[in-house]
Amino acid sequence: MIKSGETERLHIAIIGRKNVGKSLLINRIVSQELFTVNDTPGTTTEPVSKAVELLPYGPVVIIDTAGIDDDEFGTKTINKTIKAISNADFAVLVLDAREELDNSETELITQLRKIKTPFLVAVNKVEFGINTHLLIELEALEVTHFELSCKENAGIENFKKKLVHLLPNEKKTPLFEDIVRQGDVVLMVVPDNFDELQGRVVELQVQKVLEELGKEIIGVVIKENELSNKLKKLKHVPDLVIADNQTIVKVVDNIPESVKLTTYSLVITRQQGNFSEFVKGIKRVKELEIGDKVLISEGCENHLKEFEIGKMKILEWIQHYSKKKLQIDFSNGCGFPDNLPDYKLIIHCDGCSITSKIMQSRIRQVKLMDISIINYSVLISYLNGAIPRILFPFKEAVSVWQKM
Repeated sequence: MIKSGETERLHIAIIGRKNVGKSLLINRIVSQELFTVNDTPGTTTEPVSKAVELLPYGPVVIIDTAGIDDDEFGTKTINKTIKAISNADFAVLVLDAREELDNSETELITQLRKIKTPFLVAVNKVEFGINTHLLIELEALEVTHFELSCKENAGIENFKKKLVHLLPNEKKTPLFEDIVRQGDVVLMVVPDNFDELQGRVVELQVQKVLEELGKEIIGVVIKENELSNKLKKLKHVPDLVIADNQTIVKVVDNIPESVKLTTYSLVITRQQGNFSEFVKGIKRVKELEIGDKVLISEGCENHLKEFEIGKMKILEWIQHYSKKKLQIDFSNGCGFPDNLPDYKLIIHCDGCSITSKIMQSRIRQVKLMDISIINYSVLISYLNGAIPRILFPFKEAVSVWQKM
């Protein structure tokens, strides 16, 4: 689990079989005795994360994981390895130079590629010689690997340089980078009772959008009941109209098809990098069958009552849409339950109270277990008939929709 205070740092998971030298490799990379090293296999039994300064990159969190087993990905629970690589922005797979790849290692490579987590392979213990079949296997899999000896401190510097060079850039994509241009008019529709919603999600979303628009783009905020008159008074149709989830159904009929239309939630969701996965989740919503298990999950811990009003709306809407008897469970705050693979669909909140990194971690867990996920905003928009119309400003979302 990602610790408080470390959420925004880049996370690097060191993974591999027991006794391949994971802990010693970390110590060599950071030039300090960060983790306990022991020749006895299985010394590290639980993932341990520590915040360190990785020069010349900067502050990171390194996760030292327990050794993986052959059946690690055949389990029906969320295990330690899956949680570790789900939390990671980058992974290092450590191999024993004397061995060939086993099923757990090839599966790890497959899973890392599946969730698009960049990784390097460290072939350790070359002081004992190198298995030529291992090198052939790595070449066939087209993975970047480095041959090194942690015991003799050989090859570490070259490996570290490549590691630092490949670490992903953490900069966020601007909200409107490819949606509107300088001089465009963005019409922002808010509920009629907007003045009474201080501190509520929609007010915070409007503030964020206005800040991101900057001075080069004209942002106009109007209430829902003013929309028709405002459209008539404008000399030109707006270049983009944004509404909240609750008013989008009423707004959509008043906006010409030629005008780009979407919601605040979808704009922000897209910036966080989760949009395409949530759009893919619509397909699973359509395919739900009698008896399927659905998990409604919220990121915050302050909605501890099982039948909190927000969840009840989602519960009511999904049951009304499906018209089938579904098994629906709830989870809060601390993440997904260990029996996650039992579920056909995860309906997640929009994540306004958790960091983008934690949300990304949860999505990776879901992808590793081959489960579909959708967030509240995409689900509500779909159930209200606003999709695909409100996807049109986003090329990547339209592409996903057209393939479904």
